Amino acid sequence: MKHLILALSLLFTALLPARAQAGTVAVLYFENGANPELEMLKVGLAQMLITDLQGTQGLTIVERAQLQAILDELELGHSGKVDEATAAQVGKLLGAEYMVMGSYFEVAGMLRIDARVVRVETGEIVHAKGVNGGTSELWTLEKDIAEDLAPVLAERTRKTRDEASTGSETPVEIVRSPPALMEPDQEALQAALSFSEGLIFLDKKDAPRAREAFEKAVADDPALQSAAQGALASLDL
Repeated sequence: MKHLILALSLLFTALLPARAQAGTVAVLYFENGANPELEMLKVGLAQMLITDLQGTQGLTIVERAQLQAILDELELGHSGKVDEATAAQVGKLLGAEYMVMGSYFEVAGMLRIDARVVRVETGEIVHAKGVNGGTSELWTLEKDIAEDLAPVLAERTRKTRDEASTGSETPVEIVRSPPALMEPDQEALQAALSFSEGLIFLDKKDAPRAREAFEKAVADDPALQSAAQGALASLDL
């Protein structure tokens, strides 16, 4: 039945242009570009970006659970591996005007995160942002991206949907000066991975293992306490 519903949704979105809700933004899972051990980090990174973008005036941020429901229907699970066409389809099914997509990779203790804002209707990349830093700076880098994207998305969504995009500026990538190479901060990475693992267990309705993972994340990195408490609160509903 679920697959039938999805098939019908895909059929209608293929035949009729989906009407995106102005100001609605979907954050897709970022692609892991190098280290397979950091694969699940994409879930935690998406959740933190969603959290930090929420509350931006004029924007409606799609909840990660809604994204995951679509990915599950497409039998993609938490891999989030989608081509451009599928990403556009996911954006339409979520009723998003814009999508935030990107990638990340870690090498020798250095973490690189790239994000781009894509207009769902046209596939146009309207903004890009890249940051570098040590693995211990993971959440600082994430907040740098969120703080950069929020005003861009707010400004873009003020424009009418049929406004001509001619004359738009080429996306400019702003990159932090990279620090010296350092040993990976395993504790910070493990905290991020435990947080991501907790979200995955939460999606699977495995409350005990989700709670255990969130508690481990906070023990390794107290800065995750607020985010973990929010997730744990959902377990108690």
